[in-house]
Amino acid sequence: MKEGKKGTYYPPFPVLGLASDGQGVFMSCGGGGEKAAKEVPNVVQAHRYDESTGTMSTIASLDTVKSVVVFLSYGKALDVWLGSVSGGSRAFQLSVENNSITQLCEWTTETEGKGPSQNVVRLSPSGHLVATGGTDGRVKIFEASKLQVEPVLKHNCAKNDEVLDLDFSPDNKTLASCDRTGSCRLWDPASGQQLKVIDYKYSGAAVSVRVLRYLPPAENSPQLLLAAMSAPRGPACIALYNNDGNIVKEKKLDQSPLTAMELDHSAQQVCVNFVTGGKRIYSIPAMRCLKKVENVHELPAPCAAFVGNTAVSGSGDRSINLLTCKKGGSSGGGGTSCLYLLFLIFITMVVIFFLLRIGIKSTMLSGEL
Repeated sequence: MKEGKKGTYYPPFPVLGLASDGQGVFMSCGGGGEKAAKEVPNVVQAHRYDESTGTMSTIASLDTVKSVVVFLSYGKALDVWLGSVSGGSRAFQLSVENNSITQLCEWTTETEGKGPSQNVVRLSPSGHLVATGGTDGRVKIFEASKLQVEPVLKHNCAKNDEVLDLDFSPDNKTLASCDRTGSCRLWDPASGQQLKVIDYKYSGAAVSVRVLRYLPPAENSPQLLLAAMSAPRGPACIALYNNDGNIVKEKKLDQSPLTAMELDHSAQQVCVNFVTGGKRIYSIPAMRCLKKVENVHELPAPCAAFVGNTAVSGSGDRSINLLTCKKGGSSGGGGTSCLYLLFLIFITMVVIFFLLRIGIKSTMLSGEL
């Protein structure tokens, strides 16, 4: 993979999906499609990124022939990688020791319309369930069965519009989804029944929910759901919701629409990509901007992932960008800035002290003369 400037790398294919194991390995996927597979390969690749040296290397690659994987997620409970391909899902196993990616199984989930397409597939924290969503407009819940074979459909939830994203709560008791109606829906994975509908408004106008991520549980704190909202022409907002569907904190990020959002694995930082080709890292729960870059992608980046403290974004312009933002403590990344401010105050006081001392000495010398 060709290395560019400022943390940008150039794979030989459009990057459509990213996922990370939360440590030093992440996967990318994409390609040129069925008709252009010879010129632009359809692949899933695994990469290792070393934050201490700032170096990235490709450690494994799988040719998906004429099929394009458009979405990736990592299932920690079973150590599997899940991908969306056309109207279905595929499960992959990565062997770092053998530098190989192996397909474990595949199954169809979307069947309606002229071009059925799956948008998202995720494994529950327990590893017992898999949820999918796409153009059928139905959240579908499967028994995972360790994903060595095709999983069995458990619930075909109520039909709405095209499902864009979904995520399981850490306790496995709730499944959140969002679709093209603009709403966020909470489901009971055990029964497949809808529990609640959440709609978001900014300044009185409806703004569609586009991405959802549950925060890991914190001691003596309620379960929180982070949602990213965007209208076709903006604005872009994020909000934290409690179990009752009430907003705990919200923030307008930009007037431009967003294209992706991803939490780091400690839920202290969130990366947001914008349609302008830039991206920003915010602290959670404070929602303070910690770092930002502009125009790192020529096309909007549809995917993001975290490798440690590094936010990775991928774009259809055949680029991957890595932006590192070191954490500063339990407040969600604010400690580094506080230390920097204290350092500046200290330096200022030292300078003032020496200036005053020099002034006093000058006055004394003038008096003696």
